[in-house]
This record gives sequence, C-alpha cells and structure tokens, in this order.
Amino acid sequence: MKDVQEQQQRIPDAYRVFVLISITNLLVSLDHGIIPAASVQVQSALKLSNQELGVLGSLVYAGTVVMGFIASFIFLKYNPLRVIEISMITMILSLFVFTLQFDVAWPYYLSRFITGAAQAPLIVYFPVWVDTFGQDNKTVWLTILQGGVPFGVFVGYVLASVIAAQWNWRWAFYLQIGVLVPSIALLSRQPHQNIDVRPYVKDSSNTYEKMPYFELIKLTLKSRPYVVMTVVLGMLYFSVTGIQFWISNYLVTVLCFNQGLVNTLFSLDSITGPTLGCVLGGLITQHYGGYDSKNAYYITCIAAIFGSLASICVTLTTNLWAITGFIWLLLFFGGALVPIMTGITHKQLLGIVLSSVNQGMRSFANSNTTTYVNLFGYLPAPIVYGYLSTISPNLGYYCLMYCPSVGCLMIIWTTYHERRKDCLVGDKSMDSMEMHPPSARSTSVMQIIQNFHNQSDDFVKEVLEFHSTPINNITTTLYYEKQL
Repeated sequence: MKDVQEQQQRIPDAYRVFVLISITNLLVSLDHGIIPAASVQVQSALKLSNQELGVLGSLVYAGTVVMGFIASFIFLKYNPLRVIEISMITMILSLFVFTLQFDVAWPYYLSRFITGAAQAPLIVYFPVWVDTFGQDNKTVWLTILQGGVPFGVFVGYVLASVIAAQWNWRWAFYLQIGVLVPSIALLSRQPHQNIDVRPYVKDSSNTYEKMPYFELIKLTLKSRPYVVMTVVLGMLYFSVTGIQFWISNYLVTVLCFNQGLVNTLFSLDSITGPTLGCVLGGLITQHYGGYDSKNAYYITCIAAIFGSLASICVTLTTNLWAITGFIWLLLFFGGALVPIMTGITHKQLLGIVLSSVNQGMRSFANSNTTTYVNLFGYLPAPIVYGYLSTISPNLGYYCLMYCPSVGCLMIIWTTYHERRKDCLVGDKSMDSMEMHPPSARSTSVMQIIQNFHNQSDDFVKEVLEFHSTPINNITTTLYYEKQL
C-alpha cells in the first residue's frame, strides 16, 4: 500500500520529467536530419566520395545496434540518471569532433559511430520510463515520444537547410550542442527516484528458461507470413532510409536542381507523407477487422501495389515537382504499410512462440524482427547507395526506387497463399459449423469493445514508428519483460 501511495505522489513530477524527456528525445535526433540536408556541403568540406559519405551515414546506425546489445544491462546495473548524463556528454563531444577539420576520414567515421552508440541508451530507456511512470497516460505519452524522433529529424533537416544556405554547415551542429547542454543540466537536477525504473522491472534471467538461439530462429522461420513481412519491412526501411539520406544529394548534384527548393519540398514530403499514411493505414485496417483478419493482407497488397507504382514513376521523370509528388505517394503508402505489416508480423510471432515456448520468450520473437530491420534496413541503406553511385550516378537511385516493387511481389505472393489456406480451412469447417448452434459462435458486446480497445492501444503505439530511429533488440528485452 505504501509503494502505491508513493507512486501516486510522483504523478505531478512525472509530467514535468516527461516533458523534459520528450524535448531531449527530439534534440538528440537533430543530427539525423542535419547531415542529409547539408550532405553536399559536408561531402565537399570533408572531401568524401559518395561511398565514404554512405559509410558515414551507416555508422551512426551501427553504433546504435552495437551499443544496444549492452545498454539494457548497463541500466539494470548502474544508476540510470548517471548513464543518461554520460551518454549525452559523450554525444556532445562526438558532435563537436565531427565539426573539426582532419586530413583523414577515420575521425569522422569514429565520431558518427560514437554518436549512434551514445544515442542507444536514450532510445532504450525513454520508452521504458514512459511505460513505468506514465500510468493512465502512457499510451499517449509513448505516441508523443515516438513522434519526437521524426519531428526532430524534420527540424534538423530544416535548420540545416537554412544554415547551410546562409552560413557554414557546422553551425547546425553547434546549435544542436548548444541546446543539448541545458537539457543535460535540467535532467541532472531531477531526483533519483523520478528517473530510476529498476524497482519496477524484473530481471529477464528470472523470468523464463532460456532456449538455444538457433532453436528459436527455427521456430520463427516456420511461418511464411512472418518471414515475408519481416523481409518486406527490412526492404521498406532500406528504401526509405536511403531516400532520406541521399535524395537531396542526388537531385542537387545529378539532376542539378536548386538545393533550397529541393530541401523545402522534401521536408514537406518527409513529415506529411509517412505520418498521414500511418494514421490512415491503421484506421482502415482497424475498421475492416484489424490485423487478425484476412482483410489485413488485402489492404497490405493494395497499399504495396500503389506504393511500388509510385516508386517506378519516380524514375520515369526528371521534373522536380513530379519527382517530389511521386516520392510523397511512395512515403504515404509505405507509411500505410508499416502498422499493418507490424500487426501481422506481431500476430505471427506470438502464434509461433506461444505455441512452442513459455511466455518469457515473447521478447525474443519481437526483438528478432527489430534486429533484422536494423541490420538489413537502416544500417546498409546509405552505404549501398554510396557504393552503387560510384559505379553509375543513377544506379543507387534506381536501386532505392525499385526495391519496393520486389517487396510488392512478395506481399502479393503471400496474400495469394493465405487466401488459398483460408479457402481450404473454410471448406473443412463448414460441416463442423452446422453442428454448433448460433449462440455457441456468438461474441458478446463487451468482448467486441475489449478487442477494439486493445487494438486501439496497439495502433496508437505503432502509428509513428515508421519515422523512428531504430530501436534495437535489447529494447524489447527491457520493455516486454516489464509487461510480463
């Protein structure tokens, strides 16, 4: 009873801490928009080739993935507030090093890798904090927290576009450093009990009995929809990450458009297209039966077809307005796909794991998809484009734009097989349905309301995931064990 009362007394402080965490979450994402917006100036100032610039863009994701493997264990063992402070100070130092002038490229590579590694503890911990202290508001708070990442990228892109056009691109990083310093100071003044979630999170080693890693992999690979949707998600994030990082550079250096106009149009594309797509995709799917219904596959198929057509049309024109319009459509339908495919993949994962292993293994199933998307979606996109563009200026561009078409064919193939399976199951179940009275198959009104409420909560958490900086597999170990 005393613990409950103490938790209730922290509610006024929780609002204030959440606002501070949300602002910090936005500010640490600024550099993800600064480099793409100023890529031409950065490449010229640092004397980098397209391939080297691609490596520079991929290393920040590599740092996030590598550090993520140990981030949750660090939080469980050490004071979370001190870990956050050290991470942010390390990030500030790495951002400053990136603005210095070197005759070789490796300091810039190391700087971006350390920046990604320093961001990882924040990416891991902030959602867990919201889930622990958010109470009745945690669904809305988590949505705001996830929305801060794409908005931070958008703000960084706009700031860098303006600053690079008027002054030196390095001032954009100086500005990010300047706003991060007060954020650290304010976080440091918070009481320890307002930040630390360890008393509320169980250690995963006591939650479930561990199974061999490859046995778990075999279990997840038994479901065709899970495998296909996971691969397509990776391809989608590969394409979107590559477009975000390289499209401004390509339109300015290859097609010779005005950089200010390019940055303005792509800023509007990147913030409106995916967000509207996520919202409408989730709402339409929920209206037609949710992720568990067969309609989810049909909706996915329709969105994939229109998205792939838009991506193909991008390569057929050299008009800037047409290109940005088709890219908006690509991002819109891609955004619509994410909550649907995430829901289908999540359902398949739980179906496999729950039927095969104990409850604690859910975190592995969820983290497996996230790990794949990080390693084969976010991380390779900048470097693959950079390498292909050294072979031909248009080769990397075509790779990014035709990649969604391959995913579309895979979705159509999966939808076809799922429909065949439903037809076979339906034929076999007709006789058994006649043996049961209608009342035995009816669903109560309260159950319908409860199902709708559960789907709504899941949708709100996923709606802005399309933009988010990749959250690695260890995030789910900390987050989902808290749920269990």
